[in-house]
Amino acid sequence: MTDYSLGEIRVVLAEVAEQLGSAYQHAGMARARIADAVAVLARLGEQHSEPLVPVELRRAADELERGLGLISGGAAAVADIDARL
Repeated sequence: MTDYSLGEIRVVLAEVAEQLGSAYQHAGMARARIADAVAVLARLGEQHSEPLVPVELRRAADELERGLGLISGGAAAVADIDARL
């Protein structure tokens, strides 16, 4: 087993925190794009007899929301570990 210095561990934690931040931003942008698509399809659907918003699109929005919560939880855990070091 390799021994790591405190500095090396902090560097890795900082990298993980940065990647989690980036993941949160990307998921947030995806959530916004899906919301835009749902809004457009819903407006267009007002002129049709059947709704145009696929159930899967709404499900994807829900999963992104769940994912954002998980990413936030991971970021909080990393910050907590770093604070305890």
